[in-house]
Order: sequence, then structure tokens, then C-alpha cells
Amino acid sequence: MSYSHGIVLGCPRSGTTFLMSVLNTVPKFECLSGTLLPVAIPHVVNQPLSDEVYQALAVGFERAIDAYLHSGRYHSRAAAVQKWVRAPSGYANLLRALKGERDLPQRMIYKEPFLSLAPQFVLDALPEARIVHIVRDGRDCANSLVKSYDVLTDEKLTNLRGSEMRLGRLYDERYVPWWVEDGRDTEFVESTPYVRAIWMWSEMVKRCREALPPLKDDRVLLLKYEEFVREPVKYGHRVLEHFDAEPNRAFDRRIARARTSSIGKHKARDADEIAAAERVAKGELVAYGYEVVPESTQGVNA
Repeated sequence: MSYSHGIVLGCPRSGTTFLMSVLNTVPKFECLSGTLLPVAIPHVVNQPLSDEVYQALAVGFERAIDAYLHSGRYHSRAAAVQKWVRAPSGYANLLRALKGERDLPQRMIYKEPFLSLAPQFVLDALPEARIVHIVRDGRDCANSLVKSYDVLTDEKLTNLRGSEMRLGRLYDERYVPWWVEDGRDTEFVESTPYVRAIWMWSEMVKRCREALPPLKDDRVLLLKYEEFVREPVKYGHRVLEHFDAEPNRAFDRRIARARTSSIGKHKARDADEIAAAERVAKGELVAYGYEVVPESTQGVNA
């Protein structure tokens, strides 16, 4: 293997897609999102498994990446041309791309948001990988999840087909996701989809905070979404440096599309629902530096 691995971790709607589009402007990167690893795997590896089964899944993840890079999918003319368009690298490379000629990347960067439920699995499968963990305010993240994907509704809790819940325990006609702590099933079921969504966010960021190496370890970079979109060039350069790359014109054009308009979107929600969400996720909101209004002052006009 002549390439290095990179992983982008982050709850869905945390800015992972935009970050990957920025990284895809680098000619020596191959950036791929969620098509190699079944979304069920991050759920499955959190269940009791024998060491042999767990290791088989970890090896399978690494081998799937390698198989992709040696497949006709990666080496097709269409893929080569699409990469050149996103990351122009000179006329000679365009001619090569038109012929379907393509070298292996220096770094293969993979994103599957639900791997945030299984960061230790990532470390076990790809122990040398460099990781960027992007975190967005869970209140905004949950708001976007509900508005964009209508997640964790009562209807969607009646089966185990959603990406958020491939495994769960039956409560009534609904299931409770495996990632809800035992003894809190009723609280979860009686919560709104928004509160359930921030519950998932809290579990994801907690698992990443506890499993990933200390920030002084150069394998892991913590990236705050809000800082990234407010100062995209500064933090974009930091991410490129983490992955051993330099900015280029395509990077400059793409990073300029960062917008701050989605920050604080959750504030339009009902105050009581926000308070309920903060009760569920307060520990992780505070741990990641997000301000939480004390309950005694919520609903009080300034």
C-alpha cells in the first residue's frame, strides 16, 4: 500500500459534506463518502462480538478501501476526469485523465457520519490514519437533522431500517435505539424527534471525545464547525496541514463558499423543546465549549 488513510468523523449535518468538498480540491487526495462501509457496521460493532468477528470487520473495512483504489470504479475515465475538474492539476494530467490513467492518491480520505458511533473501530481498523473530528453545536445539528431528514419520528421508530437505528429494543410498537442508555427508554420515546436527534448527537460526540487520542496526538484534529465557517481559510489551512497538503486555487474557490447563516438556527424552536434538548445533551455541549443557559433563567426575558 503506497497511500495513507484519512478519516472525517462528525455527526450528520455537522459540516462533513462541505469539509469533504474542500478536501476534494487537492489533487493528491481521493475523498469518498459512505459507499464502502455498510451503515449497519458502526451499529453492529458496538454489540457483544467475539474478537474474531470484530477483527474480521475491522480488516474488512481496511481491505474495502484498498479494493476500491484498485478497482475499475476508481480507475475509470469518468472518475479521473471528475477528479481533475474538482482539482485541476495541469494539462498533462488532463490528457491522462481523458485516457483513464490515474495514479493512486497520496491520501485516501473517507467519511461515513455514523462511524462517529464507533470511533474505536476506526482506530482499530486504521491505526495509522489521521482523523479530523468536526463538531457542530448539537442544538443546530439536531435542528438540521429534523428539518432535512425528518429523523427519529414515531413512524420511523416502528422499524429498524433507518441509518440512525439499525439495532434497537422493542418498547411498544416502536423501537428504542441501542445507543439510548438502559433505563431511559420511556424518556426517549416521550421526547420529540428534535430531542431524540440531539440525544444521538450527544452519544456520537461523547464516544469520539472518549475514544480518540488526546488532541496533542497529531493523528487527531478537532474542528469546531462554527470556527471553520467563520474563518474558513484559517481552519481550512489547518486541516490541509493536518493531512500534509497545501492549498491551491480550487481550494480557495471552494472554501470561499463557507457560510455562517446556519449558526444558531435552533433558536427559532420552542423554548421548552430547546430546554429539553439541553437537559439531554448538556454534558457534551459544555464539554465542547457550547454555552447552555441555566434552567433557572430559561424563559426569562432579559
